[in-house]
Amino acid sequence: MCQVLTKEFKIVGAKKYGAFVEYAQLVPEAARQFLQRADEIENSTGIEVTVYEPKRDETHKEGTFYVGILVNERVASPPEGMEFLEFQYSYATIKGKESDMGKLYSQLDGWIEAQKYTRNNNFIIEVYHPEELVEIYIPIENA
Repeated sequence: MCQVLTKEFKIVGAKKYGAFVEYAQLVPEAARQFLQRADEIENSTGIEVTVYEPKRDETHKEGTFYVGILVNERVASPPEGMEFLEFQYSYATIKGKESDMGKLYSQLDGWIEAQKYTRNNNFIIEVYHPEELVEIYIPIENA
């Protein structure tokens, strides 16, 4: 089920770059490497996230993404090679199985359009839960 909510995310993550067409390989590998150091992060919730720069158009070939962990409060001194990120926006969101990721994005994009919301250019956030569940948060305007 799709819905709109305003939510704040506090994240400690590692910044990465790559071609959008290679994200299916790049992101899981970056996450594996990041999680080897997750115990270095203060105030960790243990909940994994990936934060994506949205693809603007077909000419936009490479983007920035972060792999990280949600934290309970601001981290003044993140471990070396990591950054503290904080986002608070109105989001269109959906929750489902990781194996249905493409379907979830299609459903959420269709719902955003049907509700006459507009996606903005802020980062998309995926929150990963046990049992292979994922929540997708797409920042929107007009909410």
